[in-house]
Amino acid sequence: MEPTNLNRSFARLRESAGLPGVRLHDLRHTVVSLLMEMGVPPHVVQAIARHADVKIMLKVYAHANLDAMRQALGKLDGRLS
Repeated sequence: MEPTNLNRSFARLRESAGLPGVRLHDLRHTVVSLLMEMGVPPHVVQAIARHADVKIMLKVYAHANLDAMRQALGKLDGRLS
């Protein structure tokens, strides 16, 4: 299906369901962010999202993992104390 037609069809379905103005692409970002937060290996998330390069994907979604980074550094701090 042509991407423009897919987006148009999704918008009609979303509107008829009375859902807020969320784009299909926004849902894709949400899924990738949630998978990363759940600790799914990056190469698996890359395959699910069909990203061409895992490095770019990790760069784009690095902001979503700040809490996980803080927790990891907290564990390291506890280990070094």
